[in-house]
Amino acid sequence: MQNIDIVIAWVDGNDLELKKKRHKYLTGEDASDAVSATRFASNNEIYYNIASILKYVPFCRHIYVVADNQRPEFIDEFAAQGLCAVDKIRVVDHQEIFRGFEEHLPTFNTRSIESMLWNIDGLSDYFIYLNDDFFFNAPAKVEDFLKAESLVIYGHWQNSFALKAKLKYRQLMSRQFGKPIQPKHMIAQMLGADILGFNKFFEIHHYPHIVDRHALKEYLLEHPQLLETQIKFKFRSVEQLNPISLMNHIKIQKQQAELKPDLELAYLKNQDSLNSFIQALHNPEIKYGCIQSLDQLDSDAEQKISTAMQEKLAGYLPHSILV
Repeated sequence: MQNIDIVIAWVDGNDLELKKKRHKYLTGEDASDAVSATRFASNNEIYYNIASILKYVPFCRHIYVVADNQRPEFIDEFAAQGLCAVDKIRVVDHQEIFRGFEEHLPTFNTRSIESMLWNIDGLSDYFIYLNDDFFFNAPAKVEDFLKAESLVIYGHWQNSFALKAKLKYRQLMSRQFGKPIQPKHMIAQMLGADILGFNKFFEIHHYPHIVDRHALKEYLLEHPQLLETQIKFKFRSVEQLNPISLMNHIKIQKQQAELKPDLELAYLKNQDSLNSFIQALHNPEIKYGCIQSLDQLDSDAEQKISTAMQEKLAGYLPHSILV
């Protein structure tokens, strides 16, 4: 069995020091989507994420949690409780991944961070990347992500024409009226394909993604101006592409990708999706889940989610978060 590392981007947005640091760099001209407080909130999702890896991903070698001078409060309990080896989980600071590019720190920008993940010391050649609000919902195997040198990518093709036309219109409006352009996920994905000459893009959603470390690293280092654009913005910008999309399309171009249809997801998007999310937790056909904006739910709904996740991951969670 090939062992693959897993990388999780994490931030504790409740940390007062981080809030002060972030406030220092806000210009008033940043797009609202890029600086919304819920983007930086943390409500135990990181523990559900790690517990799901320990339960469902036997081929995971190391778990790297990327953070900005922060550490999840109860993360050491996984090893202390005998749930994993002491060296299984390592918190990686932004200083490490931005080694050689420290002038761009601090950053509060997921796209900048994703662009530098290849710089983690000791990282496997292929690694799985996921946000801290993702989790595995069922047993996983290497072949879900990697077959020989081909990445397994789930999604669907989208034509770029309409999206590019919309973007050009918004750029014109921005120049004339000074209104920031929202750095939408789909635009960033389209740009990741467009830069390689594609007139369409393979759109991906809220799944764990397999990454070819060297493909991403080599392309960015060979295009220093692009790398500069990727990491210079403190908050997400419409000028940035999605580096995972870029890497996917590099592999597609090299015919080193196996493209598969979108997967059903256990997806908590808002209060209305609460019941369907909890039902999906019990469906072994649904491989992955995402708990988005948990801090936006009322206390009863939040408690239901906590109870459901603790039941699902019983025996794999730090004792300190159990209620």
